[in-house]
Amino acid sequence: MGHRVFSGCRAQALATMFTVVLLSPVLAQGGGKSGDTLWSDAPKRVDRQKQDLERLPPTNAEQADAKAERYTLHLKRTLPYIVIDSVSFMQEGKKYRLVDLDAVPAAKTCKNPDGLRWACGLKSRVALSRLLRAKPIRCAQLGEKDGFLLVECVRNEKDLGGQMAAAGYALTPVGKDRYRVEEDEARRKKSGVWAEATASN
Repeated sequence: MGHRVFSGCRAQALATMFTVVLLSPVLAQGGGKSGDTLWSDAPKRVDRQKQDLERLPPTNAEQADAKAERYTLHLKRTLPYIVIDSVSFMQEGKKYRLVDLDAVPAAKTCKNPDGLRWACGLKSRVALSRLLRAKPIRCAQLGEKDGFLLVECVRNEKDLGGQMAAAGYALTPVGKDRYRVEEDEARRKKSGVWAEATASN
């Protein structure tokens, strides 16, 4: 007798559950009241101009994809570079120049506070040569000028132009602010050519 009562209760519970499941879409559409709709399967146009939603920051994977799309030019580490000056170089007959930077002239000499002259132009060129040899280089092509491809390059995910400006071995042209912060930091630390008391070409 007790087993039959238990079976009957279980059957009634299952029947109640199936009824709730079957009626859920109806309840959701009407919310129990005529004309009230909680959601609809019908397509609805969204006006993005009227949306005020907080956007999530990009994931690491998304950032990596964006960089891969930007830096499409891969320079071959196994081939030699010919460094022209502190912002220009050649490889396989193509000439490249780091964008929005002026070179320290290769023949430039500087004087330190003690009055000793040093080859700051040559040292600036050597600094770029060392950066190019250290790791694989990826670049974004940003135009062409005077036979040079203007490029923004990264080495180990660090901007080459930014590193050269921060070391005081590349100069920010008037009206260009891409590397102004790095140059200001080099001036403050008296790095590279900014360590000099006077300079001569």
